[in-house]
Amino acid sequence: MLNAEVPEPKTASEQWQRSSIWALLPLLVKAVVQWAGVILGGAYLTFSDRFQHYAPYGLTVLTLLIIGSAVLNWRSTLFRVSAQGIELSRGVLQKEHLLLAKSRVQELQVQQPFYFRPLQLFTVSLDSAGSQQQEFYLTGLTAQQLSLLQGDAQASRDSPSTPFFRIWLATLYNKHLWLPLMAVCGAVLSQLDGKLGEQLLAQGGEMLQQAGLEQSLTMQIAASFGLVLLLCLVLVLMSWIWLYPQYFVRDDKQLQLIQGSLLKKSQRILKKRVQLLRLNQPWLARIFGHFSVIFHGFTNSQEQSSKFVLLGQRLDEVNQQLVAQQLLALSDMQKLAWQRFTPAYFRRLLWLRGSIILLLSLVIALLLHTQLLTLSTGLLLLGLSALWLLADWWAYRRWHGFYLQDQVLYLWRGGIGQCWQILPLRQVQKVQLVQSLFLRKHQLVQLRFDTANGSITLAAIPNQQARDLYAQVLSLRH
Repeated sequence: MLNAEVPEPKTASEQWQRSSIWALLPLLVKAVVQWAGVILGGAYLTFSDRFQHYAPYGLTVLTLLIIGSAVLNWRSTLFRVSAQGIELSRGVLQKEHLLLAKSRVQELQVQQPFYFRPLQLFTVSLDSAGSQQQEFYLTGLTAQQLSLLQGDAQASRDSPSTPFFRIWLATLYNKHLWLPLMAVCGAVLSQLDGKLGEQLLAQGGEMLQQAGLEQSLTMQIAASFGLVLLLCLVLVLMSWIWLYPQYFVRDDKQLQLIQGSLLKKSQRILKKRVQLLRLNQPWLARIFGHFSVIFHGFTNSQEQSSKFVLLGQRLDEVNQQLVAQQLLALSDMQKLAWQRFTPAYFRRLLWLRGSIILLLSLVIALLLHTQLLTLSTGLLLLGLSALWLLADWWAYRRWHGFYLQDQVLYLWRGGIGQCWQILPLRQVQKVQLVQSLFLRKHQLVQLRFDTANGSITLAAIPNQQARDLYAQVLSLRH
């Protein structure tokens, strides 16, 4: 970062640019947050009899300060894309000039908040290698300015989008999407809480009682169907707002993903910065033959994660992505002679799951004693839980393994749902050898590989094999 005068551009295509004047909207909000302490203090003094007469003057001065700081921030922030890279100039009293070489751009994220969609404006943040925070954050950029920053590789509406049904289905089986769903459900429940919710329930119960349908099986089925329909509607809205359409494009240097219709978000990482790949296929996705492809990119930023998830992919699409990363296709991985974990590890895992089943039986017995559950319901829940845990253990024992080829480690964890993890050993930054009392007794080691963004673990492998892998990783680091 240089405290120097901004040099003049050499060509007309490298002129310094300023974002749209509509960028004042988020900048005003940012200014209000920065002056929040003064605003609260002024509000407190306004109610004081001693300072009440000065309140209009103080309010006027504070308003001018907020508007003035936002305008100065907008006017003093300039950027350009030159032969040297991306340059940013900002500040009034203390001028700052930042130059970021294009080769150092680690991650570029593009968002289009709902208030910018009618104006076709965007916000952009850039991170570089070796940084702990964002170097660039620009808001209110036009499509032409965004294209200038992104370069040639851009996902557009000309690229094919993943079908809506696959995106909608992914909201059911992807755990990272449950949090927004819970937030939406919580907001709905909070609106129904209190007197309004009690009045609606009371009116509904009275209507059912008058119609003689309070204990009707048909009405209970209809109510359950209505709840399922409401959940499906919420998932449709989630998919449309956050996830659909989904455009993915790659070139020789980078990957870019654009998701969302109302809250549009774009992420981009360099192809060589992909640290780890995960292929997830939960049990529901296995029925439909769908996968989620998770790219873990390298980032030093503590505020943003360089990871994006490509939802609802078919087998041929997954193979295409893996081959483009110069990795084995999934159809070829399924034919590998996987190295298995030792049977002792699965015997221990069976004991642990048996302990969980025993604990569940004690909890259900307590609920039966307090009459919160009926005997038939309790036995049904216990049976289903035990069946699920044991079936998943059996499937994991049958379908699992790891394989090393061309300095790339492939880890397969099967079960009712399946997961493949692919790690190029040259991306490993730390290796840990862990040996508990159980592992020491059976001369086994747990081996964990950590990258800059993600890790994988070999649960139980022989001592000598673990040390060989450890030495192999160390040789690649030198």
